[in-house]
Amino acid sequence: MWQERPLAFACAGDPLAAQYPHADNDIHAVAAVMSGGRMVLAAGGDEQGFAFWDLDSGELIRGARFDDPYLAAITEVRGEGPPLFVTATQYAEEILVWGPSAEAPLELVNELGRIACLTASHSLGSSLAAAGGMDEGVAVWELTAGEEVRMFDTDEKRVLAVSLTRLTGDPILVAGVEDEIQVWGLTDEHGDDPIRDPLTGHEDAVEAMDTAVVGERALAVSGGADATVRLWDLTTGTQLGDPLIGHKGRVDTVRTAILKGRHVALSAGRDGRINIWDLEALAQ
Repeated sequence: MWQERPLAFACAGDPLAAQYPHADNDIHAVAAVMSGGRMVLAAGGDEQGFAFWDLDSGELIRGARFDDPYLAAITEVRGEGPPLFVTATQYAEEILVWGPSAEAPLELVNELGRIACLTASHSLGSSLAAAGGMDEGVAVWELTAGEEVRMFDTDEKRVLAVSLTRLTGDPILVAGVEDEIQVWGLTDEHGDDPIRDPLTGHEDAVEAMDTAVVGERALAVSGGADATVRLWDLTTGTQLGDPLIGHKGRVDTVRTAILKGRHVALSAGRDGRINIWDLEALAQ
C-alpha cells in the first residue's frame, strides 16, 4: 500500500535555518537501503545537498547544510554488503561514499569532471562503483580502497546511464553513450576496448538503464529520449522484441527488481507515468 511519508527538513539543524522558516525539502534524486532493520532513504537535488532519513518515521538521520554542494546523482550500493550510498555533487564534482551514520564520507578521486550518472554493487567479487561523465568517459572504483580501477574513453560523448552486472561469470560495465549502448569487461584480459559492437536502436539519447540476470541470461533494459524502453540480450548483443511503448515523452529512469517472485523493470518519464514490464515474459 502506498503511503505519504513527510520527511523532516534536511537543513533543520543548520543555524541558517531560522532565516528560512518556510524552506522545505527540494528532492530530485533518491536511493534507499535496509540498515539495522529499518529502511534508510537518502535524497537531495538541484537545490539541496545530500541527507538521509528513517523512512518509517520520517526522522532525519543525517542532515544537510545550506552551503552543502547540490546533488547531481545518487545510488545505493546494491547486493549483500554494508549499507552504503554513492553521491556526486553538481558543482564541486565530488564523488562521495556514505554509510547511514555520522561518519565522514569516503571521497573518490574523480577525473571525469561533471558526473551524469552513478551505479554501484557489492555483488561482483568486490564492491564497485561506476560513474558516467557529461564530457568524458566512464570510470570504475573499488570501494574498499577507494581507488579507481578502470577508465574507459568515449571520444567525448556523453554518458547518461551506467550499470554493473555479470556476463558468463565475469563483471562487466554497461553504459548508455549518446544513443548507443556500450559494454566493457572489467577483468584485465578485456583491456580498454568494448567487448562487442555498440547496441543500437534508440533514435535519441539513452537516458536511463539497468541490468538483470533472468535465468542465465544477462539483460539490459534501457530508456531513451525517444520515449521507448528497450530490452537487450547482452550475450548476443541483440534487441529482444520490439521497442516497448508506454511513455509519451523522455524516459528518465529505469530500474530492475523482483516483484511477486518475477523479474520486472520499472520505467518512469516526464509524462508522470510509472510502467512495470515483465522481463521474464519479454525475454522468452
